[in-house]
Amino acid sequence: MRKLFGLTLAVAAVTGFIAGTAWTEDIQVGVAYFGKSGMSERVLSGMKDKLNEIAPAIKVEYQEALENEEAFAAVVDRFQKEKAGMVIMRSGGAEWLAKNPPSIPTFIGACNHPAQLGAVKNLDAPEGNITGVTYFLPRETQFEIFKLLISDMDSLFLLTEEGHPSSDIDEAETKALCTKMGLKYNGKKCSSVDDVLAAIDANKDSVSVFIIGSQNLLMENTDKFTAKYPDEIFLAYASEPVKSGALGGFVADDYKLGVFLAQSMADVLVNGKQVSEVPVKVDPDPKFFVNVKVAERLGISIPYEIQDLCIT
Repeated sequence: MRKLFGLTLAVAAVTGFIAGTAWTEDIQVGVAYFGKSGMSERVLSGMKDKLNEIAPAIKVEYQEALENEEAFAAVVDRFQKEKAGMVIMRSGGAEWLAKNPPSIPTFIGACNHPAQLGAVKNLDAPEGNITGVTYFLPRETQFEIFKLLISDMDSLFLLTEEGHPSSDIDEAETKALCTKMGLKYNGKKCSSVDDVLAAIDANKDSVSVFIIGSQNLLMENTDKFTAKYPDEIFLAYASEPVKSGALGGFVADDYKLGVFLAQSMADVLVNGKQVSEVPVKVDPDPKFFVNVKVAERLGISIPYEIQDLCIT
């Protein structure tokens, strides 16, 4: 995947033009997703701030998190009749778009690997009406840092959420890296907090670390897992669990991805680029978050090699 560092749009405020395109009227865009998602809110915060700066002609209708796929489908149908473009958040939304190709320019965010979700085949040159951003990062880089942090790590247990579209991606990527690095893989797709706690309890004496998958069930309840099992090592595929007691995680910046999302929207909806000319963007400079208090409690020293990468 090609790494993109964002675009600089020329703004001539006096004449009311962006990159030579006149703001003759407002450009209506809708935002929708189903299911609660803190990540979506963070991405949309970055998107909103950047749109205000570079493309104030884009007027956004923000839908509250919809309860289910049926309600989501109805809103998307309305957007496609009323809007110039739409923003669809979460892996579930990207997976839905794969089965229901949109008729208007559509921008995805807060989702795992779009190709593996089926939404976009070529991330560098999207072939349909879909582009946007993804929080996906190469697992190999993450695992190299995990191994530096936990030098004797020889096995892991991946915790993911049953029925979540990103769980299969987390599982496949983790299994592949375990095979490549000679680590023993264990894992479970869980349906509730109690299910997660039971999985931890059953495996805590046989694995080196537990990895928190990038699903809400895991990310939003990490504090419960770490409180009950304070002597276990938890690593994460997102930043939020690190604040809740996980030791560390190598993650994309959700706010930054929102900024990139706004830039892609401006390129297509204001500057007239084809969707195929606007690659799906990733965070080119992800950070490794470390919970220093957890490291101290577990007696883990932060290796010199990754100290410059760490945000505590």
